[in-house]
Amino acid sequence: MIMRRAAPGDEQRLAALFSEMQRYYGSEDPPGGALRAAREVVAAQGRSPFALIAERDGEMLGFANLSPIFFGGGYQWLLFLKDLYVAESARFLGVGRALMRAIAREALAGGYRRVDWTTDGANRGAQALYDKMGIPRADKVFYRLGGEDLKALAAEA
Repeated sequence: MIMRRAAPGDEQRLAALFSEMQRYYGSEDPPGGALRAAREVVAAQGRSPFALIAERDGEMLGFANLSPIFFGGGYQWLLFLKDLYVAESARFLGVGRALMRAIAREALAGGYRRVDWTTDGANRGAQALYDKMGIPRADKVFYRLGGEDLKALAAEA
């Protein structure tokens, strides 16, 4: 078995698998949507991670690290918010809320369908901010493969 990145020429076969996935999950598969999505995934070289910065009077107050991700469920792009951090000296000044609004605007301007992220279970401050903003929690289970577990899986025959 060979593993490789999708490349030009793979669009039709990839689209067929996208459509099969949509049927499996009972999701809508709009006519031509799977092929458009396959073409976009193959050509997606321009989407790369970026950061948004909150700044006042030359002082950096916080940042958000974001990465584009293609998700097959809607044949759409999403932004994954990996880090949102507000300097300790700038907390409770509205910086987090301002960054979240900037993320939402960036997502809409960039043609992203949604923004996903996680928080550490103990990060009650971040959770309180998101809850206060009315952002719904997703019913998902989060997995992380790293360290020795990552090495062990990679080493399997």
